[in-house]
Amino acid sequence: MKRILSNFVILIVLALLLLFGLTSCTSVTTPETGIVTIDLGIVSAIGVDLERPLDNYYIYLNGIYQDTMIASGSLTIPDVPIGVHSFEANNYLIAGDSVDLCDNGDTGKEVKLPVNGYSHCSGIVTYEVKLGVNYVTIPVYCYPIITIE
Repeated sequence: MKRILSNFVILIVLALLLLFGLTSCTSVTTPETGIVTIDLGIVSAIGVDLERPLDNYYIYLNGIYQDTMIASGSLTIPDVPIGVHSFEANNYLIAGDSVDLCDNGDTGKEVKLPVNGYSHCSGIVTYEVKLGVNYVTIPVYCYPIITIE
């Protein structure tokens, strides 16, 4: 009799533990995100150094800095929320120089002016991120800019 009673008590305790254990579980929802792998498609303009694609590019997601990458590589951004996002790449190179500009029309003398040059490479693309791995290529255009002071 004791054995039947102890088995019955153990069975009721297990049933209660199972009942409370299963009803207290809450479902965990994981946020829906995607993984984005970024590559750069660089288009050089006349006058831009051909070594330019080797430089670092600053990558932004919706205007927020993410990381730095070189053009010949790729950058992976995990946990990007699903939806439409803007991806941007920027690179600046500043160089100073001075050049002899010929012939001041009034005096006939050469005039030496400081010339500052830089090139700005940038690109932006809008892309809809989906679940899983997404591949985004940002078209990057490089423009030489020269200022004479």
